[in-house]
Amino acid sequence: MGKKVIETPVPIVFKQILHKRISGELVVEGDDFKKKMYFISGNLAFAKTSVMQERIGEILFKIGKINQEQFLNINDIVKNQKNKLGEILIDMNILSQEDLLFALLYQARAIATSVFSLSKGEWDFIKGEPNLPDDSKFGIELPGIISEGISSSFNCAYYQNRLKDMAPAVGAIPNLINEHISNEDIVFLNKIKAFSNVPSCKIAQQLKLQTNSFWKKIIYYYLLNIISFMEVTVNKELDKNIEELITLFNTLKKSKVNYYELFKIKNNASFDDIKMVYFKFAKKFHPDRVAEASDPDIKDKANYVFGTINKAYEILSNVDKRKEYDMQLINGVDENGNTENLIEKAKILYRKAITLHKQAKFWEATNFLEEAVRLDNTKASYFLLLATCQMNIVSLRRAAQKNFEKSIELDPWNADSMIRMGMLFEMEQLPQRAEGFFRKALSINPDNTVAKKKLEAYNKKAKKTSKFSFFGKKNK
Repeated sequence: MGKKVIETPVPIVFKQILHKRISGELVVEGDDFKKKMYFISGNLAFAKTSVMQERIGEILFKIGKINQEQFLNINDIVKNQKNKLGEILIDMNILSQEDLLFALLYQARAIATSVFSLSKGEWDFIKGEPNLPDDSKFGIELPGIISEGISSSFNCAYYQNRLKDMAPAVGAIPNLINEHISNEDIVFLNKIKAFSNVPSCKIAQQLKLQTNSFWKKIIYYYLLNIISFMEVTVNKELDKNIEELITLFNTLKKSKVNYYELFKIKNNASFDDIKMVYFKFAKKFHPDRVAEASDPDIKDKANYVFGTINKAYEILSNVDKRKEYDMQLINGVDENGNTENLIEKAKILYRKAITLHKQAKFWEATNFLEEAVRLDNTKASYFLLLATCQMNIVSLRRAAQKNFEKSIELDPWNADSMIRMGMLFEMEQLPQRAEGFFRKALSINPDNTVAKKKLEAYNKKAKKTSKFSFFGKKNK
């Protein structure tokens, strides 16, 4: 293969040796070391090293085959001797032949796995059957070496920098490494198969794995020749449609949509106009049209959007259903443009939410109150109760903060809003911010017993801070 700087890591050589079942000698050199590894038909046969910690004496001591005294006297033992250390120790009845064989196998694996951590040096590979004694041909399988090397102090940077924007493709598992693949490996590979034409960096995000853990797995299968990498094909039309889909999804989730506005047509539009718009939507947003999206959540968003589009088309394309729908729109606003019916509906939803809140059914109450504030966004009490329900749902506490702020904006002299905002910050372990709102509540109502008790508690104990909060701030 020729001498190369370790800019191309040695494990890449292992990948080729394993895949092509090559025989030869691999020499790896650095400023203060030299290692030689010998391969026969894709297996590691033997290894040598100049690194003191990897020499056979060190290995024998490390694995407990010689004691400390024997280890310290190694230089005296081999002095003026022609035989190798292992043979001398056998002649002295310190080692058995089996002990030496085990140590040499251990040494070969240690030398081979050590090159996975190298970041500089040179390597050279000379093809051909190595000239080794029969008792030095071990036949250590490379998949095990690759697994051990990656599990140790392996640096993923080279691979990550070059492969993060490329799409992994899972191929067939070579027969010679079947026994090295576990059920856990199969599960992970099937997860990777589910992504098509998706950059590796995005797959790591979607699988919610730690970056280093993800890349160690991916590179392991890459070195075993199970995974290959391809350039990602960019579909500009798909990207544009997905962008529009997300915008439409957010709009539909945010507020109740008028079907005429959704289709961007007038309320006297013909059936042909409605049908034409529907087919345009289908061409862009049908779930099958976004099947290649890198984000698996996109298909769920497409199902939601297309479900709404289908419902709109079903109503607007049916004469009777369209008349009924038009009447509902008319009844929502009177002839003078007043929203009395909507305001009354908001009141009904608010009263229902009060009952649900008392029953600690916070999710259900939140749904009613979100609709209530959409219909009438002038009532501080609606926002206050909505935020109170949301603060009891961990994932909605950020929204709770915003709704408390809206309640305070609409009614700045309501001490109850201040107290509950303080309680929210207490839940998020932000005592200083919580105390500030309790003080504001007391300034509005000096007789407020809740605010008094809270402030008394803060005065009695040292203020505690949390390292992180739901609001994404790190406390000092």
